[in-house]
Amino acid sequence: MHTAAPPPDDVTRLLQAHGARVASAVGTDGSWWVARPVDEADGPWLEVLVADVPVDATLPGRAGTLTALDHPHLARVLAVEPLGPGRVALVCEHVPGPTLAAVRAARPPLADGEVVTVAVPVAQALAALHATGLAHGAVGADRVVLRPGGVPVLVDLRGALRDVGTPTGDVHRLVAALLGLMPPLDAHLAAGLEEAVRLRDALEALLRGRATPQEVVDAVFAVASAEPVQVPEADELAGAQVALAAGRSGIPREAETSAPPRRARREQRRRRWWPVAAGAAVVVVLAAGALAVRHLPGSSADAATPVASAGPTPTAPVPGAGLGDRQDPATAAAALTRLRTAALADADADALAALGVAGSPALAADTALVAQLAGARSEGLAVDVTSTTWTGATPEGDATVEVTSTMSAHTRVAVTGERTDVPATSARTVELVLRWTPAGWRVWDVREPGGALP
Repeated sequence: MHTAAPPPDDVTRLLQAHGARVASAVGTDGSWWVARPVDEADGPWLEVLVADVPVDATLPGRAGTLTALDHPHLARVLAVEPLGPGRVALVCEHVPGPTLAAVRAARPPLADGEVVTVAVPVAQALAALHATGLAHGAVGADRVVLRPGGVPVLVDLRGALRDVGTPTGDVHRLVAALLGLMPPLDAHLAAGLEEAVRLRDALEALLRGRATPQEVVDAVFAVASAEPVQVPEADELAGAQVALAAGRSGIPREAETSAPPRRARREQRRRRWWPVAAGAAVVVVLAAGALAVRHLPGSSADAATPVASAGPTPTAPVPGAGLGDRQDPATAAAALTRLRTAALADADADALAALGVAGSPALAADTALVAQLAGARSEGLAVDVTSTTWTGATPEGDATVEVTSTMSAHTRVAVTGERTDVPATSARTVELVLRWTPAGWRVWDVREPGGALP
């Protein structure tokens, strides 16, 4: 939660004219606030976004178009008001709820059906916007909010007011954001889950040319059915700061509902996830397997060094080299990758647990993956790392490393003895988020390169 910052005088005067006052600052650009009515019994909560836009002859047309738009999955613009030279305010209805970036940061990747639940409404919102001749210009996981009840809403229409985006760019950004919510490809193949990559293949095909929102809708419905999006509890979302480093931060503290009774909170923690997809009656968390699969591309380690686990205690010391040098997370990424691949090949839950951080999205995903494998082993599974690049750090201080690798052909052997050939994969790059622990580097998360896309 970002601490509420005093807004500029011109924003304060604007809010007074609308009978509201700032309740919380949102985002990190210093120009987005949530405001509540002065008389809390009268009037809606508002969001005020300030954009640097030339006040010229074309602005009234775009402003009129935005205020006329009324779509259930698009933030409602109530007014567009000039504040001064080059400064314009969008006054919108407040959309309560967490962003997809916050949801993804607090849990494992989304299952295919959950991605459909997000993709279709947002694509429809883009279609409505494009039909007016405008484009969003900043589609991303931090620009989609899940209302209570699970309704996805595309927010932050400043790009449309600036007239800087394109319809094709909007669709490509949406597809990239959806891919960032999903498990990476190679882990599916390593686990022998070739059928689980159909949605990823369909989305990646849309990036190869000029795509429309309707093509997104058609592509996802052709390969998957909508499922409820599983949203973590409020306390888990509050800790998901890595996804909140840019864009809308979520629900202002003053707008949150009161905390549930202690007994109810205990029951929520026991469930871990709660469903919020409107109109969905069936809750599917991990059964399909697509939610749980992650990929840590691998490499050979230099030597064998016993390393203590940062998570659950393994049955034996975990061999590996390069995990104890705090100044070299790139080498650690390769070493952890090799160890994780070996553990995955043996379906060894304890060995996998020793490679992650307790409570991390990576460990939750691998735990679910072992259950999905149901004891199946992968004979001949190996990875070849072609590059590792230390790209920086998250706001939490975790290191980010981009790893490019290929996965070998191998044979998946079920506990019944049934054997299934799994083909080799082409080179692919993922970003590992590594956390420094008393035992050395461990994996916190695995995601698309660049993390949550803007």
